[in-house]
Amino acid sequence: MKYTLLKFIFRASVIAATLGWLLLLPIEIVARVGGGQSYGGGSRSSGGGSGGGGSDDGGAIVWLIFEAVRFLVYLTIEYPAIGIPLDIIVLLGVVYFFKRRKSAVSFSSIVPPVVNAQPTEAGHSLERLRKFDPNFSQIVFTDFVYALYAKAHDARGHGQAALDLFSPYLSEGARKALLDRNPAGLKEVAGIIVGSMKIVQVVGLDTPLVKVGVVFESNYTEIVGGNAGTTYYVTERWNLERKRDLLSPPPAQATALHCPRCGAPLQRDTVGACAYCGAKVESGEFQWFVQNITLLSTEARGPMLTSDVEEVGTDFPSVVQPNFQVIAANFTQLNRQFTWPDFQTRAKMIFDELQAAWSSLKWERARPHETDNIFQMHQYWIEAYRRQGLRNVVENCVITAMQPVKIQEDTFYQAITLRIWAKGNDYTVDSNDNVVSGSRTRTREWSEYWTFIRNREAKDSRVRTELSCPNCASPLKVNASGICEFCGGKITSGEFDWVLSKIEQDESYAG
Repeated sequence: MKYTLLKFIFRASVIAATLGWLLLLPIEIVARVGGGQSYGGGSRSSGGGSGGGGSDDGGAIVWLIFEAVRFLVYLTIEYPAIGIPLDIIVLLGVVYFFKRRKSAVSFSSIVPPVVNAQPTEAGHSLERLRKFDPNFSQIVFTDFVYALYAKAHDARGHGQAALDLFSPYLSEGARKALLDRNPAGLKEVAGIIVGSMKIVQVVGLDTPLVKVGVVFESNYTEIVGGNAGTTYYVTERWNLERKRDLLSPPPAQATALHCPRCGAPLQRDTVGACAYCGAKVESGEFQWFVQNITLLSTEARGPMLTSDVEEVGTDFPSVVQPNFQVIAANFTQLNRQFTWPDFQTRAKMIFDELQAAWSSLKWERARPHETDNIFQMHQYWIEAYRRQGLRNVVENCVITAMQPVKIQEDTFYQAITLRIWAKGNDYTVDSNDNVVSGSRTRTREWSEYWTFIRNREAKDSRVRTELSCPNCASPLKVNASGICEFCGGKITSGEFDWVLSKIEQDESYAG
């Protein structure tokens, strides 16, 4: 009798422990995108990393659940007066668990140390431009320079006449600097991918003319004659300028690269002026204008995909926007339908979809969730892996924490940055499934800062967490331009819901 009572108490303890464990469970299973490749040629996605090997916790957890379920069934049949009330208690506990997870505001299963962000002088100065130009948006500015960079290099591949069409945005000296790179017999500049764009200088905010220095890291392929082409890794500096008090155009108009004065398609008359309005633009009177371009470095090579680079910064304190709690409270007050749990769920859903697309090399699956610029950047790496017969894989991946660190708003966009911690088995395999870097069994830990944006003109502030078009609710299917094939809405612009705009490594993120 005493033994039976002890066994009863033990098994009841098992149930209590299992229920308690369930209520505290923080685990999410997802996988990783890329892992912070560098356009300088190294891949952080393979090998190295902090963290140890696997764990035996899974077996113990399965045993606990099995024992709990078996004992509940036994009590319900043999002692229903005890078993049925206990069933109800367990059921209520499970309901409470899921309700608690749905309504939880905390983004993190840990409480990492925090340091206040210290903006770079250039970035801080560029934000100050909004004092003179309320329409200025760093998001739109970034999209504009990305688009101009890609179109300028594409045009130089078709000769001087094609590049001269962009004279309203590129000075004669800037166009000459680009054309001087062309080798004899150049047929095309293809695969133009901007890996990074950094604002390194902002001057003139106390004058009528603002000047901005931008450094690009990029890859492109020059095709000469019938050859397959040579791929180059380059860094170059572009110096732009514009009138300080100019009112920035809306996003679609800014990135269209039409005549900056009248908005008509780029077409020159015999004297080099706009064929529609007759304006000959040779300065930043109407839009950003590139005065000069300097090639800082160039190297004929593609990306290196099998190097092992240690993770750096995973244990660094989180860089959090000063006064973030007040900013976050104001944001939720003004966006009544927005909830942090839903935003976290959407971020994890996007994270999950991107990892699945990455590991399978089927990057079109990620198209609905990323802005044009970051999709193009990731597409470059997918193609690079495919050309070399390689595939980067992340398995058994667990998100260990998510923490909001920044909220930014301008006339056109809202942006939220999360720091995401995760771990998993990260490795690269060849076409025969042989591991060429990384490890199938060693756990790698990392963290990154992910920035999501949404257009302020979104119909409502609800955050959608399902895999469907946020505009028409049809199955999620978009074309290469990010346009829904059912309703025609461009869902990758953030017009309807949050999309991923940027991923930054923790060792370089400054806030």
